[in-house]
Amino acid sequence: MYILNITTKNNIRLNLSQLSQIFLKTLAYYDIFRYPLTKEEIYYNSPTNGDTKEYIFNEIDILEKKGLIKKHYDFYFLFNNKENIKRRILGNKRALKKIRTARCFSNIISRFPYIRAVFISGSLSKGYMDEDSDIDFFVVTKSNRLWIARFLLMLFKKIFLFNSKKNFCINYYITTDNLEIENKNIFTAIELASLLPMYGSNIYENLISSNNWIKNYVPNYPKRELKKVKKFNIKITQRIIEPIFNNSIGEILDDYCMKIFYKYDKRKYHEFNEERFQRSFIFKKNISTHYPESFQPKVLNALEQKIVCLQIEHNILIN
Repeated sequence: MYILNITTKNNIRLNLSQLSQIFLKTLAYYDIFRYPLTKEEIYYNSPTNGDTKEYIFNEIDILEKKGLIKKHYDFYFLFNNKENIKRRILGNKRALKKIRTARCFSNIISRFPYIRAVFISGSLSKGYMDEDSDIDFFVVTKSNRLWIARFLLMLFKKIFLFNSKKNFCINYYITTDNLEIENKNIFTAIELASLLPMYGSNIYENLISSNNWIKNYVPNYPKRELKKVKKFNIKITQRIIEPIFNNSIGEILDDYCMKIFYKYDKRKYHEFNEERFQRSFIFKKNISTHYPESFQPKVLNALEQKIVCLQIEHNILIN
C-alpha cells in the first residue's frame, strides 16, 4: 500500500496508493471551507470506485497513523487545523435552526408562476451555516419562462424583504428541459449532489438522472430522501396567471426580462472585464446564474494550491 522510495539520505518520498491520494484531495477540498469530515463523509465525498467501506475506513486509519491526516474526536482534517472542529459543530447547530426558515421561503417560492422545483443549495444544503451566511436556493422553472419567474421573485424580494438576500438568495435558475449542468467538475458535482429538495421531488429525480456524470466525482453520495417532498403540482396562483403568458406575448416578455437583467448587471458590475463577467453570470434563455464573487474558480484554484502545499509538507506525490 505504501512504498518508501529513498532518493537521498535526507530526502524520503512517500508514494501513496491511488485511494490515499483521493482521500487527501477530498480533505483538501473541504479544508478550503474549514470543514473537517467524518469517515462516512470522506467515503461519500470521494470517487472510491466500488471499494468497500471497511477497506476505505482502514485506508483512512493508515493515513492517520502515517501522520498525513489528523483526527480529533470523530473528525479528520489537514494541517493541524483542529480549531475548525468547534467551528463546524457550531455551524451545524446553526443550520438546524435555519432550516425552518428555509422551508418557509421554499414554500413561498414554489407558489410563484412557472416555478417547478425548489432546492436549498450552498452551505445550508451541507448542514452548515456561518453567522453571516445567506440561505441559497437553486430553482427550476418552466421552459422559456425562466426570466419572467426571476423577475417576479426579484419584485417580491425588493418589496416585501426590502431587497435583503439573507433568507432569499436565489443564484441558480434552470428550466425543466435544460437540467444537465454545463460545467462538470468537483465543485459542481458536490453542489448538485448536496442539493436539498424542498419542492418538486419528480423534478429532483430528473435533475439527478440528467447529471449522471457526478458519479465520476462522488459515486457514493446518497440521494436525498423524498418521502416528505411534494411533487410538482400546479398551484392556484400558477393556474390563474400562467395561461395569460402562455403565448407569443409571454415569449416577448421573457426575452425582455432577460435583457433587463443583463443591462442591470452590466451597469452594476461595470468594472468587470468581459472574461470575469462571463465567468460570474450566465444569461441564457433557459439558464441564469449570479455569482459576482466568481466563487467556483476561486475554490478550484484554492484546491490546486492546497494539494501543492500537501505535497511539499509531506514530500508526497498526488496525481
